[in-house]
Amino acid sequence: MKSTLLSIFTILFFSLASPHLLAQSSFKDSYQKTELAQDFPIKGSLVHRVEFWKKVYTEITSKEAFLHDSEDLSIIYKKVDLPSSRRSRIRFLKKERRSMKSLLRSIAKKGGINLTSKEQEVYEKVSNKKISEIKQLARNLRFQYGLRDRYYKGLIRSYEYLDYIKSIFKKLGLPDELVYLPHVESSFNYNAYSKVGAAGIWQFMRSTARIYKLKVNYVVDERRDVIKATKAAARLLRDNYRILKSWPLALTAYNHGARSIQRAVSKLGTKDIHRIIDEYGGRRFGFASKNFYATFMATVLISRDPGKYFKEFTMPKVFKYSVLNLNKAYTVAHISKELKISIRSIGKYNPSIRSSALKSPLFLPKDFNLHIPRMKPATVKQLQARINKLESSQKNFNLDRLHIISRGENLYDISRAYNVTLNDLIAFNQINNPSRIYAGMKLKIPGKNTKVSKVVAKLETKIAPSKKPTPKKNGPSITAQKPSVTSVAATAIAAKKAVVTPSHGPDLPKDLSSLEGHQLDTIKKSKDIYQITIETDETLGHIAEWANLRTQKIRNLNRLSFGRTIHLGQKIKIQLSPKNLINFKQSRNEYHLSIQEDFFNSFKVTGTEEYKVKKGDTISGILKKLELPFWLLRRYQKDQKLSDQLHIGQSIIVPETEALEDSVEPPTSQSLSEEL
Repeated sequence: MKSTLLSIFTILFFSLASPHLLAQSSFKDSYQKTELAQDFPIKGSLVHRVEFWKKVYTEITSKEAFLHDSEDLSIIYKKVDLPSSRRSRIRFLKKERRSMKSLLRSIAKKGGINLTSKEQEVYEKVSNKKISEIKQLARNLRFQYGLRDRYYKGLIRSYEYLDYIKSIFKKLGLPDELVYLPHVESSFNYNAYSKVGAAGIWQFMRSTARIYKLKVNYVVDERRDVIKATKAAARLLRDNYRILKSWPLALTAYNHGARSIQRAVSKLGTKDIHRIIDEYGGRRFGFASKNFYATFMATVLISRDPGKYFKEFTMPKVFKYSVLNLNKAYTVAHISKELKISIRSIGKYNPSIRSSALKSPLFLPKDFNLHIPRMKPATVKQLQARINKLESSQKNFNLDRLHIISRGENLYDISRAYNVTLNDLIAFNQINNPSRIYAGMKLKIPGKNTKVSKVVAKLETKIAPSKKPTPKKNGPSITAQKPSVTSVAATAIAAKKAVVTPSHGPDLPKDLSSLEGHQLDTIKKSKDIYQITIETDETLGHIAEWANLRTQKIRNLNRLSFGRTIHLGQKIKIQLSPKNLINFKQSRNEYHLSIQEDFFNSFKVTGTEEYKVKKGDTISGILKKLELPFWLLRRYQKDQKLSDQLHIGQSIIVPETEALEDSVEPPTSQSLSEEL
């Protein structure tokens, strides 16, 4: 009799149980049978979190969003269709959030009794909560973009290099599941670039790239080299695991930092990821960090069985390539001509080559491994032999290099530094007015054998004469007319006097690459000692590399103890020979200009809005909240001076940005709430 009553009670209990509980039980049962359970556990609140992200990745697109609870992801109030424009989207979402707040507060006030039909519908979604808790839910409202369309594109893209990535991870003895992490980081977009400067499918920041020996300069960005970046990412994940002894923690550290996760483990006395997510209250441990592991696990489960979630899925063709080694430095144009492979194809197969090198006479480094479309081994051997026999393009090409103008420079000094005549430099760049040069402007330096008159004549046939300057991508053009002999002579005289200063030069559009506003002056203090001011995104390692010095030598000169970091605005002394001075300034300019060019290749500024500083605000906090780089925010301030010495009510002009149509912005777990 007791067993019969128990059976009846069990049936009634599960028939009346919350759908959340049933879903959790069903998911647990199916998941515990998989081989993932031991190294990649899904327990406690993680069950709901993983299920939530599976819905985000498979059920709603980027034109839709979930209105949900930010703490209990089993609570999804509704799905909304998003307006196309940003401003109308923000108005719409504010209205939706106000409406839901009102409903929740009304439910709490009524104690769940005598509810309207709308209130009853919402109450059923939070029926597992106490009445006293429902009022708090009104403070937890959050919107989440859908990612179905982006994920599916990434799923198809992933197969281009997935076999290569699996091979690399296998050689290092890492779990196969880790190969799906780029779905979270970049949706396997090989050219991915974020607003804050992370690049490639593994989303390396420049500082982390330096640690893992990835070269990032004006010609090559190895963060976008899938093979090299994957090896670096594998080492980073392995290092995290050695420190934390747990794959869920190692993965979370990929987003939040190993030291921060160590602090969480130490504070809570546990390595259980679900407990750390639920209980750790670190200041920087926000929604994205809490959900990083859950988003990863969702993509692993989906990627292992894509046909279950995408009925339209068909396995794409296998992507393969061949490799040639460049035994000398060559331009892309030279390689393209010799191999009869289009520059566009070279760019596709070699995402590590920056767009500036694809379009300009910049030289790929010696021993660069060039990826080309798959060819027969005999053909590859023939092409390699042809490359080996080529003379150095630096000797044969007209253009030796590009020079990026610094603040305080003039054309006369630049011509002397490169041992070219001032008239040749002016004519070669078609400069009529030296007062129109600006910091960050690129000058083409004629090579030793360059016949300037012929080059100018050649350029003239491609550019129609115009009385007004024609804007270019990297800044306004100087002129569209060929300078006459008389104008060149007159310009040469003026060039000795025209110096680039912060207020000098053209009124540049703020959405174009420029070094205006950057403090990149190199001030001579004695015979070979110069003083610089540390700029944004610079490290002591950068300074040492550009100056061709050991970091310890810079520390000794500035009395910096080992381990002490440098900061924005700090004055640093460095030792530079005349030759190293030129290289230092050029490398530093290229570094900052490349950051801007990468940004404007992926995003555009659509307008500005005013932000009022609130209590507790810092510049770093504002930048993180708005997902903006410091240099861009600074450019839009009237005095271009920003520091953490903010005061409540202070106005900051914030640029509104929008991803370009073929954007490479990675689809992270971005909240729409940050826009409100």
